[in-house]
Amino acid sequence: MEEATMPEAVVIDAVRTPFGKGRATGALAGVHPVDLLAHPLRILIERTGVDPTQLDDVIVGCVGQASEQAGNIARNAVLAAGLPERVPATTIDRQCGSSQQAIHFAAQGILAGSYDVVIAGGVESMSRVPIGSSAQGASDFGVGLAARYPQGMVPQGISAELISARWGFSREELDRFALRSQELAARARNDGHLTKEIAPIKAPGPNGGLVEVSADEGSPGDITRCPGEPEAGVLLRGDEPSLSPDNLVDHG
Repeated sequence: MEEATMPEAVVIDAVRTPFGKGRATGALAGVHPVDLLAHPLRILIERTGVDPTQLDDVIVGCVGQASEQAGNIARNAVLAAGLPERVPATTIDRQCGSSQQAIHFAAQGILAGSYDVVIAGGVESMSRVPIGSSAQGASDFGVGLAARYPQGMVPQGISAELISARWGFSREELDRFALRSQELAARARNDGHLTKEIAPIKAPGPNGGLVEVSADEGSPGDITRCPGEPEAGVLLRGDEPSLSPDNLVDHG
């Protein structure tokens, strides 16, 4: 008897919109989140030639599942992209790791033999659905969680400082790591390595009409201290992802 072999999960292609600054004047602020996600879905199918009727699932990570990103945005984007109605889709939330988790779930489904073809990714339009929108001004703690953590949760920046202290990361080590990351990103952008993965998208322009957005908006070149962090901390702005001054970003 032949020994059963586990299926192999392979990434066929990857497509994304350009990154936009998450504010009212951002390059993608005029694009509805559903359309922001539908665009790369449509381009991905066109580029790969995959028969959309063969899609077993579309898994999308999204943190702000409220307002224009509510109601299972993955499913809405599938329909907006013109994919067959029979194609299922689900939206997941693992906070900042949501889209990465979507990819993990897709790979796990293939390895388990549940999927043959699946699309996984993420979407977030912080210019239209700001951070915290899903809470709608109410506490998301509840009685049990508030009792366990009466002082509240530790913010991400402070968490990073605590991790640095726990594992002995020095300011110099983090500086070198962050600088190398910035340099590699700039080199990849300048050498055209990001061109293939970016799907230009038309968005309403500041003076009316549509303009094509084909490159990431902004650059994480401001190497300054993160606002709100302890003065004796080790983190720098260069250690953070490229966001707007309000720490917001739009992408699909």
